[in-house]
Amino acid sequence: MIRLLITDLDDTLYSWIGFFIPAFYEMVDELASLLKKDKEELLKEYRCVHQEKGSVEYPYATTLLPSVQAAYPNCSQQELVKLLDPVFLRFNASRNKNLQLYPNVMETLTELNKSGVKIVGYTDSAEENGFYRLRKLRIDYLFHKVYVSDSQYETSNPSRLSDKTIVVHGKKPDPELLIQICNSEHIQTAEAVYVGDSLTKDIYMAKTAHITSVLCKYPCEPQISQDLYQKLVAISHWTDEDFAREEQIKSICQCERIQPDYTIAKFDDIVRIVQEFNQNN
Repeated sequence: MIRLLITDLDDTLYSWIGFFIPAFYEMVDELASLLKKDKEELLKEYRCVHQEKGSVEYPYATTLLPSVQAAYPNCSQQELVKLLDPVFLRFNASRNKNLQLYPNVMETLTELNKSGVKIVGYTDSAEENGFYRLRKLRIDYLFHKVYVSDSQYETSNPSRLSDKTIVVHGKKPDPELLIQICNSEHIQTAEAVYVGDSLTKDIYMAKTAHITSVLCKYPCEPQISQDLYQKLVAISHWTDEDFAREEQIKSICQCERIQPDYTIAKFDDIVRIVQEFNQNN
């Protein structure tokens, strides 16, 4: 019987790449205009900072860019944040416009909660990014816990957004992390289902942990998706080793014929899957 739903967040509950990339590139447009700098040069600087910090979502990475440091050489980070307020407002305006739940996500999570299924989130994002989005989308109350990754953000006033968040040390697709989550929730792996959008990260991890797996394959325009992905690669924190590891896992998935237990095109299909699983087990 399914007692626990573990769900990925980004590109599973909402389109992360669909809001983040447009917002980021609008922010860069604003910064290029403010500094009178070439946009492509700024993108290269962002990638260097992101790789140094290990995240494409490092808060206020803009303040660390060489071009910004050169333009305002005697300013503290706090002062830079104020000076660059129009740049950050441009990002926020775009994010607020495009960050939306996929259809029926809230309704589905609500129904599963009412049926007695415990819901937890698991994301490679840090709390200030992953959990923040759940709160922004007003669905954080539907989660029993949200397992987040270590934050690289350096701040003089570190504080947690919520007592629902738990930091796990490691990255997808480590199956031990899912086993650790099940143990923390006092649930057997046979009583859990994991939902995600990536075969090489989410499904490979769940199958290796012997947890029922659900792959989200939402309808999308291939050319738009490819354009967004290329823009992400241009600013990504991913290293050559990361790309090589991704290719290695793809090869393993092909050789071992790794496939999800279920594939869905709509998030609310999860309710049917849980019901069918519970009737047959």
